[in-house]
Amino acid sequence: MFDVDDALREYAETGGPEPEADGRIQIGYVYLTIRFQSFMQPHYASMEFWAATSGMSRMFARSVRVREAFTGLTAASGGVCCLFDTGDGGPEQVCWLNGETTQEMISGPRFPDRRALVSTWPDRGQ
Repeated sequence: MFDVDDALREYAETGGPEPEADGRIQIGYVYLTIRFQSFMQPHYASMEFWAATSGMSRMFARSVRVREAFTGLTAASGGVCCLFDTGDGGPEQVCWLNGETTQEMISGPRFPDRRALVSTWPDRGQ
């Protein structure tokens, strides 16, 4: 369930579920893969959430509320990084990094690739 924003409202209007009485929207299934050794850095675990449909994925990329929810989960669990796939082959957006919210893009000036992003994480292998 997510609080409504423009992207979620548009999703509901184009065939998604209607908002509940409390103003939140239930979006449906989200798939989760847990890796106890992240592909990006084997000293870290990763949780990868995937939207069940392409339309939902595009909504995730546009929704501030969805991004806030997943960033909040990352912060509450002690995670060091939250990446958001912007969909359709676009670059990933870094939403949470080392205790701070951000809006940096992978393939951008600060993070030309994932290796540059991972190099900012604390070294858990020590």
